[in-house]
Amino acid sequence: MRWLEVTISSHINSTEAIAEKLHDLGTAGVALEEAWDYEKLQKDGLGDLFPAAPSLPADVSIIRGYFPVSFLGSAAERELHLFIQHLPRFGLPQAKIKYQHVDDEEWANAWKDYWQPTPVGQRLLIVPAWCKIPATDRLVLSLDPGAAFGTGTHESTRLALEFLETQIKGNESVLDLGCGSGVLALAAKIYGAGVVLGVDYDEMAVKASRNNAALNGLTVVSFQQANLFAADVWQRLPAAALITANLTADILLRLKEKILQQLKPSGRVIMSGIIKNRREEVIKSLLEHGYKLGAERSAGEWVALLMERAL
Repeated sequence: MRWLEVTISSHINSTEAIAEKLHDLGTAGVALEEAWDYEKLQKDGLGDLFPAAPSLPADVSIIRGYFPVSFLGSAAERELHLFIQHLPRFGLPQAKIKYQHVDDEEWANAWKDYWQPTPVGQRLLIVPAWCKIPATDRLVLSLDPGAAFGTGTHESTRLALEFLETQIKGNESVLDLGCGSGVLALAAKIYGAGVVLGVDYDEMAVKASRNNAALNGLTVVSFQQANLFAADVWQRLPAAALITANLTADILLRLKEKILQQLKPSGRVIMSGIIKNRREEVIKSLLEHGYKLGAERSAGEWVALLMERAL
């Protein structure tokens, strides 16, 4: 079968929004290519894992989505072009689109060529499931995202993982909202968390998360499909000492009261996926609704917040 490879060249600040849009339009898979900070990797003693020279400017990413050839000329294609055209209205840089036809095997494996072992924080190494695990003193998380978003390479995910590393002291209950590939939930367990539950609206994400749990021998971590905008869902979710929510500013603001209700006394929430130009808006709203700011981290145009329950 022939597929249409949709290649979008963008600024790294637009990467997550474009990837999510491709998923919304029904892509059969997403491949992401970005430059690495080779200088930092060398200083961290990890340069041997990344022997190739960077092929892209530091602020450029390439996102590839795969669709049936009937995508050309369809309403979905027009919607994608309109979305790309309107990126600047949301404070995101412009992007360019091009197309080519590929065969089944090409698209099924193309994205794997661009994802290498990913060091995160001081202790974690995320290794693609199809790669040999290198000799390392780091904690290893093997990952195959499947059709789910979340490889640990995007800044919003890395920021959440870095916070997670500092917040797990041992046996905390963790609730991961919008688990994607399961990367945050599984990393929490690897860091020493107690009971961990990940939820996502996308059944494919839940399937990918469960597969990754099995891949790492972490089947004690639970995942379930849930629509977080349905009020009755929150009645079934457990309270947690630590909640992770790598979502978007809009979703975080819509769910802020529900999240706070799910937090145990003295609990904390890691919120990521917030574009910098919405930082003040998000923090202001959270402070007005029972939160206090514990700490924040930023990378590129993205911000992650560590929030606590206000006394």
